[in-house]
Amino acid sequence: MRIETGLDTALSPIGLGCARIGSFNNPRSMAESRALVERALEIGITALDTSNIYGQGDSERTIGAVLRGKRDKAFVVTKTGRGFSAKMRALRPLKPLLRPLLAARRNQGGSGGGNAVTARREESMRFDWSPSSFAGSLDASLRRLRTDYVDGFLLHSPPASVAADPAAGAALAALKQAGKVRHFGVSCDDAEGLSAALTMEGLTLLQLPWDVIIGMRDADAAIIRERGHIVFAREVIRTQPGVTAVDAVRNAVQHPLVSNALVGTTSIAHLEALSAAAPAGHAA
Repeated sequence: MRIETGLDTALSPIGLGCARIGSFNNPRSMAESRALVERALEIGITALDTSNIYGQGDSERTIGAVLRGKRDKAFVVTKTGRGFSAKMRALRPLKPLLRPLLAARRNQGGSGGGNAVTARREESMRFDWSPSSFAGSLDASLRRLRTDYVDGFLLHSPPASVAADPAAGAALAALKQAGKVRHFGVSCDDAEGLSAALTMEGLTLLQLPWDVIIGMRDADAAIIRERGHIVFAREVIRTQPGVTAVDAVRNAVQHPLVSNALVGTTSIAHLEALSAAAPAGHAA
């Protein structure tokens, strides 16, 4: 079954995590990444999860290109609060040259390729949790996505103190009131962040790691059920060692609190295989 959101786009039980689209660590070409998103839509996967930082913005750009003329076919979620230094932004135009070199080093068993880039990226990450920054960040994402709204807008793994700040919730609510956001909320990393997020006035969307979902406190689970929050589960394969990928996704899809299980594959064949984890009635 799909989750009805009160919008034109139904939320499929499986979503495509687009963190690696455009990433230095992704050996796939941008054409292959675009084909991946297109295939996801073809097999009935409507949920596309991205962020302003993924691929230095190229993840959002790819999604925007695919959705041109068919925006209503996808439930698009993006995020804010994190960004890159000027140095990392300057590397983006060089990606067409650097990514093949990094892929060749990986194929040759070389070290320090993609992992080194990831380490430098983390070192260069900047954070801006000021509520006044959310509107500008969203507008930049909307330009890259070639749309005038997103279905979900999340704070990207903020400290619990940020998630619990009434000013943060008010700023997100203002973006919803302006028609630029359908659902807003928080992508949480731990139980403390979840409890803080649940104090946010108007929150309707959460993104949670699988281990946080299965270890959730009864009180938090009761709030989510009572309010009918949309819950995206992430890291569902990595956090279930010893379980096949399909079974791991199936476990997440069948959890009573989970609305959507994100899969972060870059392979069309893998995506098609994982879609078998969806319950009967899924378009795949």
